[in-house]
Amino acid sequence: MSDDIIIDVKNVWKRYGLPPLLPWKRRALHENDCALKDISFQVRRGGSLGILGRNGAGKSTLLKLLAGVTPPDKGSIDIRGSIFPMIELNAGISMELSGRENIQLLATIMGFNDKAIRRLEPEVVDFSELEGWIDKPVWQYSSGMLARLAFGIAVHARADILLVDEALSTGDIMFQKKCHKYVQKLLAGGTTLLFVSHSPYQVEKLCESGILLEKGSCIFKGNATETMKTYLQRTVSSQVNLGKVDIKKDIDMRPGTGDVRVTRCYITNKDSKEISNVKISQPINVNIDYIAREDVFPVNYSLTLFSCENIPIAILSPTRNDGYTEKISKGIGTIQCHIPSFPAFGMGMYFNIRISSTYPLDIVENALIFDAIPTSDIAQQTASRGIIFCPSLWRCN
Repeated sequence: MSDDIIIDVKNVWKRYGLPPLLPWKRRALHENDCALKDISFQVRRGGSLGILGRNGAGKSTLLKLLAGVTPPDKGSIDIRGSIFPMIELNAGISMELSGRENIQLLATIMGFNDKAIRRLEPEVVDFSELEGWIDKPVWQYSSGMLARLAFGIAVHARADILLVDEALSTGDIMFQKKCHKYVQKLLAGGTTLLFVSHSPYQVEKLCESGILLEKGSCIFKGNATETMKTYLQRTVSSQVNLGKVDIKKDIDMRPGTGDVRVTRCYITNKDSKEISNVKISQPINVNIDYIAREDVFPVNYSLTLFSCENIPIAILSPTRNDGYTEKISKGIGTIQCHIPSFPAFGMGMYFNIRISSTYPLDIVENALIFDAIPTSDIAQQTASRGIIFCPSLWRCN
């Protein structure tokens, strides 16, 4: 193994359930029995690898093997350096001890001498912002405070390799930003990071490379951006074909009185042609076909735009000045929402629909799933830094 390689995983297999097979019970490994199947990758010293995959893909099992919790049933894992695993927030933390005592305990386990522990302790207390709580028992901490303590210990432990499983998603937004900034500082200083997350955008932001696991197999290796795109493409395509949602399925089971029911939702471009992908900054129409059992007055309707990570981005609803009718007539009809310049970027975006009067009439979740793609290299570069693409005019006097 090259001196530059700090983690070398070769042809690793692992059965479901962490205890390894006993020598006298060795038998052939069958794919259906395995949480991990023939996994191989390398991470260079000071590198950062993101591990993506849906629930059950084998991400946490892989991290447990890397942390030494259990050996693989087949294959090898060669690690050259010390590891601090953040597989669970309370891993290694005693709930009966105080925060300060836990710092001392974990530092001792990591091999710190008394002098190093005295140096480490104030750094962790300052980073975790727990000055008023540090001498209280950890069982009194909230989950956010526990996350601060655990992460504070992890990033100050001076380990060669940091294994992080979703911990960066815990705590308030300001502490998350603080953690991201400190992890980037560690990476710049030569620390190696393996990061498991359900957020492909976090992986792209923190990691230089990535692997994608699916049903225990590694189906993609590449840089973080390519891994993120592949994950999103496969996630969306596995759920539903873009633009092909069957709204009529279980139509009578949806919330609302049913006096009005949405029967179809689709997007058209400026030429009234139906499309499944939307281009950023281009005009589109969102069309909502419905059937009404009777006249309804007054009526309100809205679209809520979500990212693939289920984050609401915008709510679109008419106002009295839009010239829309507040009445839906009995029979079939179409509600149309015109968007002059679609502002968002992302794969697997979707609309929820709500039609109501003085009470809900119909609520449709995941009514329309689509990709919003850039129209130029400039738009691609801009959109890759966020969700919203906002054209603007600039002047400097």
